[in-house]
Amino acid sequence: MRRIPNTYGMLYFLDELEFSESALAADEDAAGLAPPFAEAIGEWEGLFAQERAARREVTRAEAVVAVRNERLDSLTKRFAAAVRAFVPELLAKFFGSAAPGQFVRKGLRDQCEKTRKVLLPEAKKLGPNHELTPFAAPIDTLSKAALEALDVRTTAKGNRQLVTNETDEWKEGINALRTVTYAELLKIATAKKLPRSWVESFFRKPDAARGEDVDTGEGAEAEGVEP
Repeated sequence: MRRIPNTYGMLYFLDELEFSESALAADEDAAGLAPPFAEAIGEWEGLFAQERAARREVTRAEAVVAVRNERLDSLTKRFAAAVRAFVPELLAKFFGSAAPGQFVRKGLRDQCEKTRKVLLPEAKKLGPNHELTPFAAPIDTLSKAALEALDVRTTAKGNRQLVTNETDEWKEGINALRTVTYAELLKIATAKKLPRSWVESFFRKPDAARGEDVDTGEGAEAEGVEP
């Protein structure tokens, strides 16, 4: 009997449940095994909705991070060009040993932290009338917004992992249900002298293209089920 890998999506699990539930309900000898599958199908919708919502929040958070990153990079490059034009000797004070192009390619959080700890304090030392001073406030605002976006994304990813853990536990439960059901079907087949193909008929055939793990069914012969 096939074990469905946890890496398979919720829709795939639903198809497997729907197939087995309908097949079991259609056979008078196996109909008593169908209710747990119907119950699992009822649980699926809520879990799928949670998973979809968690994935959506991560995607949306990543989009905001990308936009904040681009805006901060763009303004930082403009600031670097202004530094080269007005006070090139201060370039190292603002960006350290890295060239401005390397500075904006850092991880966004690292870039924001260096912006707030080094670049902005140095910019404030120039005084209110310096040509570079107008850059300080916008860079400060954008770096704060970028950090906030990163925090939102971190929270969203944490929530998604919690949902993933819950979903994986449910999937393990489904595989356990299938294993128990298979064993019960083997008992019925043995008692009624039905072939092993009868037991297998309640589960969808393996999809070789997706590389499913397939049990060889050695337990069937051990139970004395006819091939």
